Amino acid sequence: MAQQCERGAAAVAMIRLNNPPLNALSSAVVQALEQGVKKADADPAVKAVVICGTNGTFSAGADIRGFSSAQAGDRPSLTSVIDLIERSEKPVVAAIEGMALGGGLEVALGCHYRIAHAQAWVGLPEVTLGILPGAGGTQRLPRLIGVPAALDLITTGKRVLAVEALKLGIIDEIVEENTINAAIHLANKVSGLGTMGRGIVTSLVKARMSVVAVEQDQKQLEVGGRAVTSLLEHEASKMQWSGQRPDACDPALLQFTLDFGMLQDVDLVIEAVFEDMALKKEIFHKLSAICKPGSFLCTNTSALDIDEIASATSRPHQVIGTHFFSPAHVMKLLEIIRGRHTSPITIATAMGLAKTIGKIGVVVGNCFGFVGNRMMAPYAEQAVFLLEEGCKPEEVDQALEGFGFNMGPFRMSDLAGLDVGWRSRKGQGLTGPELAPGTPARVRGRRRYSPLPDLLCENGRYGQKAGMGWYQYEKPGARIANPDPWLHNFLIGYRDAHHIKARFIDEEEILERCLYTLINEGFQILDDGIASAPEDIDVIYIHGYGWPKHRGGPMFHASTIGLPSILAKLQKYSEAHPDIPRMQPSAFLKKLVSMGNPPLKEWMSHAGHQSSKL
Repeated sequence: MAQQCERGAAAVAMIRLNNPPLNALSSAVVQALEQGVKKADADPAVKAVVICGTNGTFSAGADIRGFSSAQAGDRPSLTSVIDLIERSEKPVVAAIEGMALGGGLEVALGCHYRIAHAQAWVGLPEVTLGILPGAGGTQRLPRLIGVPAALDLITTGKRVLAVEALKLGIIDEIVEENTINAAIHLANKVSGLGTMGRGIVTSLVKARMSVVAVEQDQKQLEVGGRAVTSLLEHEASKMQWSGQRPDACDPALLQFTLDFGMLQDVDLVIEAVFEDMALKKEIFHKLSAICKPGSFLCTNTSALDIDEIASATSRPHQVIGTHFFSPAHVMKLLEIIRGRHTSPITIATAMGLAKTIGKIGVVVGNCFGFVGNRMMAPYAEQAVFLLEEGCKPEEVDQALEGFGFNMGPFRMSDLAGLDVGWRSRKGQGLTGPELAPGTPARVRGRRRYSPLPDLLCENGRYGQKAGMGWYQYEKPGARIANPDPWLHNFLIGYRDAHHIKARFIDEEEILERCLYTLINEGFQILDDGIASAPEDIDVIYIHGYGWPKHRGGPMFHASTIGLPSILAKLQKYSEAHPDIPRMQPSAFLKKLVSMGNPPLKEWMSHAGHQSSKL
């Protein structure tokens, strides 16, 4: 039912209504729709959602065969699921083909945008059965198109073509072909204020801060504004039930605008567009010219170079990275990235902001991936190398889930989509048409490389959304991962083709190679001055990356094992695999061992790089 796909700049989760021939909204379909929306909302990799039908039809409405039967006690109602869609923290786009009638149109009305094929029909024909729309259509349609036009449609039951629906304001856009691709494109476009931005705005308003929210498109501004207002109402309700003052979510503190000039007197700006360097530099150049001299300029990014962004301004000392984790009004971690020119007062201001909005702020240095994402790279790399050498995906995942992670690397990869990394590797020239002819399959430069993920993508195995990836699934979008005999045979053939002799790899080696290379990168990060203390790394991993809390964070875990033991294992594995640079023990780790394995609190007194800004 729920199918996540990666298109353009953001991950878009696709939810298909599938109940041939007309995708009637039976109780099973409604329940699956609820699960799909909840899954998309909970997945930080998903930035937007598209809801569509199958077989050229969105939905003809409720399944009338269920009208006479009582609603199952534990199954959601259509009304509650549409409310869930409307409250979603991520923009939801309905892609309408064929027809959207009755409950089908009510589902679309609960979405934040509606795109329809030119030959599509919409309507609320319930009156022809002697009833009225019962899933919010009588409220949402008048709000959208006005009471007179809505009453005409509701009381006559007539259906209107997409062209008329566009004139009335029921739908936002008409396309002649490929409605779903158009919806995905639109979903990617509304990933600013509609996703991370609205979570950030909510966090600020909850902290009783006055906020000016700027968008560059009127429709996106309206949708984002409604979504933020709904989110604030929801937060106020939660606060009231927990005994807190609900007036902290006062929408009067918030104003929406298309005018960048409204930012001229603000004290601090947080930019939250998608990860595109050219776009961010364009915006920061504009902000630098508009904002008053004392304004601080923050960029929400998970990987981009803060210094390059700052170079587009006349005030690089007032530019800083603020990496929020999605959903921003829920997740506690705020990774604060200092650039080469970032001033101490700018860092202090960002840390103060984190405290004010209830976040745990951690200051880190500027490098690709910062702390968390940089440390994840060798972890994921080792997982794939273990497959080459004899493991199955389920064996690696079971070992790491047994350690305490909620998901192992291969289940997580299937959830996120293998094509995400594939596109990145193609962009780097590691695979695809940009790869130099004659390049060995398993070598890039002098480093070992595994083409396994690329080969799976070439076979259409993108993960859950394709129904197959490192695991097999009952159908595209299904969530239960099953060991895949096809993949097992594929790995055997791959090893034979590359003359790799498979061997038995025990759980101990799996854990050591994945976790110790991650920890080793942590020591390198400390020595590089990217993190100021091992405790900072632990806070980032516990609050942002799912490290099991009872293990105390990766660096604390290293201290409990003992640094000599970790060093010895890394030396053993690096000698066996000299073509994997990330296995080479960090010089800082070796230094600490040579000094007698000092306690964690003394590590930084021996570091070669001390930051003057922290």
